[in-house]
Amino acid sequence: MIVETDQINKRYGKVKVLQDISLHVPEGSAFALIGTNGAGKTTTMRTLVNIIQPDSGSAQVLGTDSQALSDVDFYQIGYLSESQQLPARLTIAQFFEYLRALYPNWDLGLETDLRKRLELPPDRLLSKLSHGMRMKTLLIGTLSFHPKLLILDEPLSGLDSLVRDEVIEGILDLAHESTVLISSHELAEIENFTTHIAFMDKGRLLFQQSIESLQQRFREMRVTLSSQRELPEDLPDSWLYPRLSGHSFQFIESEFENHDLAYQKLTQHLGAVQFDEEPMSLREISKALIREARKDAVE
Repeated sequence: MIVETDQINKRYGKVKVLQDISLHVPEGSAFALIGTNGAGKTTTMRTLVNIIQPDSGSAQVLGTDSQALSDVDFYQIGYLSESQQLPARLTIAQFFEYLRALYPNWDLGLETDLRKRLELPPDRLLSKLSHGMRMKTLLIGTLSFHPKLLILDEPLSGLDSLVRDEVIEGILDLAHESTVLISSHELAEIENFTTHIAFMDKGRLLFQQSIESLQQRFREMRVTLSSQRELPEDLPDSWLYPRLSGHSFQFIESEFENHDLAYQKLTQHLGAVQFDEEPMSLREISKALIREARKDAVE
């Protein structure tokens, strides 16, 4: 694993921001950390690069304790956050000149190519950049030294669709060289290149797995009952948001295995039925998980 955390906890006053976070990011993966605002994603990422120190637990990044990362380690780690500040008095050209001196593995050819492709004016002051141009500048500064690990905290936040596409293309160009750990609310945009996913809610890590297995086990189920009836009370826990209207019954199956086993489970609980099942997008799955987490919190 290129990133591993062991029961990280962080508290601010009485608020538990992180609770026993044990994250495992395989080398070469594109790993998405998702959840609502306040879930703990940013705090987790800042812990990995030693901006924040955990109250307990530990993190290993590139095989090194996160609190012992050296300059040599950071030459292999690219970190980008939507809240990152830029030196206001520098132009774009001066900013990249400054970065070149910091990183011995800086790739001037890649920097030049990305700057042309993303259309960044070299003489523009960093203080005068739009949000989209600022994020593109940060992205080039993150990619141009070929980091082994890319940690991207909401890199697409607040960007229009064209700029989002440009930023994603920049990430994808080098994604095959790096392990990518990304948090984003723009789930439709990151779904096509994400290989693994972890879902956080209120400081807890609810699960982590490959996106292939996640999408395999979630299905939108539409069932036609042989006769109108009330739903039994002992429905499986994996049936999320059951909705009954006459002969029509709909729910989300969160532990789908195959069509035959789904039919057996349906007939066991509901008798004779006909049904259709449809795969769900990452965005739809995320919404279902958030609703379920909120329901459990209320109960």
